[in-house]
Amino acid sequence: METMQKPAWLKMSEADLKKIIAELAKNNAQSKIGIILRDQYGVPSTRLYGKKLGAYLKELGIETIEEFENAKNKMERLKEHLGENITDKKAKHKYQKAQSRYSLLKRHYSIE
Repeated sequence: METMQKPAWLKMSEADLKKIIAELAKNNAQSKIGIILRDQYGVPSTRLYGKKLGAYLKELGIETIEEFENAKNKMERLKEHLGENITDKKAKHKYQKAQSRYSLLKRHYSIE
């Protein structure tokens, strides 16, 4: 993979980028880190330094499965809603679909 040419206005080194990514990963999902880097730090893409954002996170030992976490949160929210609204049939159907998606992702990522 070829690295893109770094713009002259970007003064951040790769070591600084790694520190910022490690700090942002504590409180944010991977999809949000790229947006924050672009908007607040002026880094158009981590590929300028030769690696994708996922490679930096793996290098730092931070691996989360965002898709799995989102499915789990959705299932929990629907379960809570059904506890309060027992007769909501549409929500019950959505809960069943969310459970199915959750179990599929659990099997796919081999999570116990």
